[in-house]
Amino acid sequence: LPKEDKTMGSYNNGSVKISEEVIVKIAQMAACEVEGVGRIFPKAVNSKSTKNNKGVILVTEDDGIIVTVQISVLENYKIIEVSEKVQEHVAESISTMAGITVKKVNVMVTGITSLK
Repeated sequence: LPKEDKTMGSYNNGSVKISEEVIVKIAQMAACEVEGVGRIFPKAVNSKSTKNNKGVILVTEDDGIIVTVQISVLENYKIIEVSEKVQEHVAESISTMAGITVKKVNVMVTGITSLK
Protein backbone atom coordinates (compact mmCIF):
# COMPACT_ATOMS: atom_id res chain seq x y z
CA LEU A 1 0.00 0.00 0.00
CA PRO A 2 1.52 3.26 -1.02
CA LYS A 3 0.76 6.05 1.42
CA GLU A 4 -2.85 6.45 0.39
CA ASP A 5 -3.94 3.81 -2.11
CA LYS A 6 -3.27 0.29 -3.27
CA THR A 7 -3.66 -0.10 -7.01
CA MET A 8 -5.48 -3.33 -7.59
CA GLY A 9 -5.09 -3.44 -11.33
CA SER A 10 -5.62 -1.66 -14.56
CA TYR A 11 -8.67 -2.37 -16.61
CA ASN A 12 -10.06 -1.11 -19.91
CA ASN A 13 -12.04 1.54 -18.06
CA GLY A 14 -9.31 2.63 -15.64
CA SER A 15 -7.80 1.36 -12.40
CA VAL A 16 -9.11 0.31 -9.00
CA LYS A 17 -7.58 1.70 -5.83
CA ILE A 18 -8.34 0.82 -2.22
CA SER A 19 -7.40 3.23 0.55
CA GLU A 20 -5.62 2.16 3.73
CA GLU A 21 -8.70 3.24 5.68
CA VAL A 22 -10.74 0.57 3.90
CA ILE A 23 -8.16 -2.15 4.63
CA VAL A 24 -8.08 -1.04 8.29
CA LYS A 25 -11.90 -1.20 8.45
CA ILE A 26 -11.92 -4.71 6.96
CA ALA A 27 -9.36 -5.84 9.55
CA GLN A 28 -11.37 -4.27 12.40
CA MET A 29 -14.63 -5.84 11.30
CA ALA A 30 -13.03 -9.24 10.77
CA ALA A 31 -11.37 -9.23 14.18
CA CYS A 32 -14.60 -8.20 15.92
CA GLU A 33 -16.47 -11.07 14.24
CA VAL A 34 -14.29 -13.64 16.01
CA GLU A 35 -15.91 -15.16 19.07
CA GLY A 36 -13.95 -14.24 22.18
CA VAL A 37 -12.71 -10.84 21.01
CA GLY A 38 -13.68 -8.20 23.55
CA ARG A 39 -12.74 -5.15 21.54
CA ILE A 40 -10.23 -3.55 19.22
CA PHE A 41 -8.04 -1.01 20.96
CA PRO A 42 -8.30 2.42 19.34
CA LYS A 43 -4.57 3.09 19.45
CA ALA A 44 -1.89 0.45 19.21
CA VAL A 45 0.59 0.37 22.07
CA ASN A 46 4.34 0.49 21.38
CA SER A 47 3.79 1.26 17.73
CA LYS A 48 6.72 2.74 15.83
CA SER A 49 4.28 3.65 13.10
CA THR A 50 3.29 7.27 12.84
CA LYS A 51 0.05 6.12 11.25
CA ASN A 52 -1.92 4.56 14.03
CA ASN A 53 -5.19 3.47 12.46
CA LYS A 54 -7.59 2.62 15.26
CA GLY A 55 -5.72 -0.37 16.64
CA VAL A 56 -4.69 -1.71 13.25
CA ILE A 57 -1.25 -1.13 11.77
CA LEU A 58 -0.47 -1.86 8.13
CA VAL A 59 3.03 -2.39 6.80
CA THR A 60 3.40 -2.59 3.05
CA GLU A 61 5.97 -4.75 1.34
CA ASP A 62 6.45 -5.47 -2.34
CA ASP A 63 4.72 -8.84 -2.13
CA GLY A 64 1.88 -8.04 0.28
CA ILE A 65 0.97 -6.44 3.58
CA ILE A 66 1.60 -7.23 7.22
CA VAL A 67 -1.29 -6.43 9.53
CA THR A 68 -1.07 -5.92 13.29
CA VAL A 69 -4.31 -5.90 15.26
CA GLN A 70 -4.52 -4.97 18.94
CA ILE A 71 -7.36 -6.64 20.83
CA SER A 72 -8.65 -7.61 24.23
CA VAL A 73 -9.97 -11.11 24.78
CA LEU A 74 -13.15 -11.84 26.69
CA GLU A 75 -12.65 -13.53 30.04
CA ASN A 76 -12.92 -17.34 30.05
CA TYR A 77 -11.69 -17.61 26.44
CA LYS A 78 -8.36 -19.17 25.50
CA ILE A 79 -6.11 -16.34 24.34
CA ILE A 80 -4.10 -18.46 21.89
CA GLU A 81 -7.20 -19.92 20.23
CA VAL A 82 -8.88 -16.52 19.88
CA SER A 83 -5.66 -14.98 18.50
CA GLU A 84 -5.24 -17.74 15.91
CA LYS A 85 -8.84 -17.31 14.77
CA VAL A 86 -8.30 -13.54 14.48
CA GLN A 87 -5.18 -14.14 12.36
CA GLU A 88 -7.05 -16.47 10.00
CA HIS A 89 -10.19 -14.36 9.73
CA VAL A 90 -8.42 -11.02 9.18
CA ALA A 91 -6.15 -12.47 6.48
CA GLU A 92 -9.03 -14.21 4.73
CA SER A 93 -11.30 -11.16 4.87
CA ILE A 94 -8.70 -8.76 3.44
CA SER A 95 -7.72 -11.23 0.74
CA THR A 96 -11.34 -11.96 -0.23
CA MET A 97 -12.72 -8.43 -0.08
CA ALA A 98 -9.74 -6.45 -1.40
CA GLY A 99 -7.71 -9.00 -3.34
CA ILE A 100 -4.56 -8.03 -1.44
CA THR A 101 -2.00 -10.61 -0.33
CA VAL A 102 -1.67 -10.72 3.44
CA LYS A 103 1.78 -12.03 4.38
CA LYS A 104 0.97 -12.28 8.07
CA VAL A 105 -1.31 -11.01 10.78
CA ASN A 106 0.19 -10.15 14.15
CA VAL A 107 -2.18 -10.08 17.11
CA MET A 108 -1.32 -8.08 20.21
CA VAL A 109 -3.48 -9.05 23.16
CA THR A 110 -3.28 -6.19 25.62
CA GLY A 111 -6.17 -6.91 27.91
CA ILE A 112 -8.96 -9.11 29.17
CA THR A 113 -12.52 -7.82 28.94
CA SER A 114 -15.06 -8.81 31.57
CA LEU A 115 -18.32 -10.34 30.42
CA LYS A 116 -20.26 -8.35 33.01
